[in-house]
Amino acid sequence: MNSRITTIALFLLVLLINSCKNETSAKIEAEPATIDLVKVKKLLQELDDQFSENFNNADSVALAEHYAKEGTWGSIKGKDNLISAWGKSIRYANENGTPNVKFKISSVSSDGEFVVEIGSFEFSDLNNTVKSKGKYLVVRKLEDDKWKMYRDIGL
Repeated sequence: MNSRITTIALFLLVLLINSCKNETSAKIEAEPATIDLVKVKKLLQELDDQFSENFNNADSVALAEHYAKEGTWGSIKGKDNLISAWGKSIRYANENGTPNVKFKISSVSSDGEFVVEIGSFEFSDLNNTVKSKGKYLVVRKLEDDKWKMYRDIGL
């Protein structure tokens, strides 16, 4: 009888400990990090301006550096593949008289881990005449203290 009471007491103790752990982890997951979206939006616009400058200077290596280690541009992933794809995109833009690109952010949101950036882009000729427009969505994550592109999608 005594061993039965001890077994039941141990079982209840294990249940109690596990329920405390689950409450703590649920509470932590429910409280994402606070991000100042006004500051982040300004920083992201600076990064987008730098990205434009890299494109306009035909620097596909610098463009690939904007991506996280696991980052993708559409279905393209991997640093070497990104360099190659951006090189092709730059050549295509130059051949079609639209060697310049400019980005403008419309909105920024965050879940605490990732930042989602939605905006528009314009391709222009050497006289700054807009020849093509579009929209994009970029999911960014902090990597090496920099907001790197994790997912980059044209809309």
